[in-house]
Amino acid sequence: MKLLWTLSNWKRTGPVEPSLDLAAAFEALGHDVRVACGVSPADHDDESADAARARGLTVVDTGAQLHKHSAPWRDLRDARRLRAWIREHEPDGLVATHRSGHRLLLRAAGRRGPPVVRLWFGDGRSDVDPRDAKALRASAGVLVFGAAAQKQLQELGVPPARIRRTGPPLGVEEIQGRAWDPATVRARHGIAKDAFVFGIVARLQTHRRFEDLWGAVARLRIDRVPFHVIVVGRGTNEQTVGRDPVRELGLDDHVTFAGYLRGEEYATTIAAFDAQLFLVPGSDPTCRALREGMALGVPSIAARRGMLPEIVEDGASGILVSAGVEPLADAMGRLAAAPQAARTLGEGARERAERLFSAPRVAKVFASLWREASVS
Repeated sequence: MKLLWTLSNWKRTGPVEPSLDLAAAFEALGHDVRVACGVSPADHDDESADAARARGLTVVDTGAQLHKHSAPWRDLRDARRLRAWIREHEPDGLVATHRSGHRLLLRAAGRRGPPVVRLWFGDGRSDVDPRDAKALRASAGVLVFGAAAQKQLQELGVPPARIRRTGPPLGVEEIQGRAWDPATVRARHGIAKDAFVFGIVARLQTHRRFEDLWGAVARLRIDRVPFHVIVVGRGTNEQTVGRDPVRELGLDDHVTFAGYLRGEEYATTIAAFDAQLFLVPGSDPTCRALREGMALGVPSIAARRGMLPEIVEDGASGILVSAGVEPLADAMGRLAAAPQAARTLGEGARERAERLFSAPRVAKVFASLWREASVS
């Protein structure tokens, strides 16, 4: 099967990485996947295209800009160019990762074109734009990544037979293979051997509830718990959201800002966490960073927000907490005081990631969706 796989974003953000993990796994099953990405500005790297090539995928130029946001005249031009590419190359199917690309593919394919399948990264709790609902109903199939999302789409009128639910895709073996000796991370940051290391991977933005984290860290310090926090990420609000409050609360000895990491350095740093924190889902509702930590055997303390309760099994692969400083501090204190219990949760997290998120497994579910989409 030959597929045109679209990413309506040039940035390596949101659902781009999970989508590409699935694309690579689907190609590994023997299919031909051609990836079309959003066109990057002249002064920026081609990030999503680079991420596709790094996975060994073929990136094609359809002539369409595949912008993240819709605009009438640009969309009309993009649809025409996609239609011309489809007629010339005759793919067996079309895959949409983002909402704008989804509508474009439906317009370009028309009634007689190849079937369109959508990767739906919605969490099942946020409202769905009526235009998205219409596009979803018009699609040959939809792959969803949670029970709440499946239920929501059925309530919106998407035929149940066109929906497949599976765990969100992740290159589990790839992230595990990139992690080296986590002891080097402690040595690099001067973290004491007996300190329990909490980690958080998130953009430093005002809505990410870092104030709850600093409040919890301040309480743990008062309780004299030996711990350290590593923050992996960057953001335009890094100073006001992160560094300033840490300094004002006198938490500098307990917090390290590791910055933006990739590759082996990223994986090794995550593997050094004794537990990871996830307070607010970002632009990828499937919370890739959290799932990467799980694949590396790191237990989670996660908020009851978005898809997090579906990703983290409370008491088996991590701890789910309500919003606020006190619930977070209590959970952090419990794990720091019981490192063996944390390791047991970490083993559960690794098993869950390997069982539910492995991209080759998700690709087989995706293949079954295509078999039905092709005959409908």
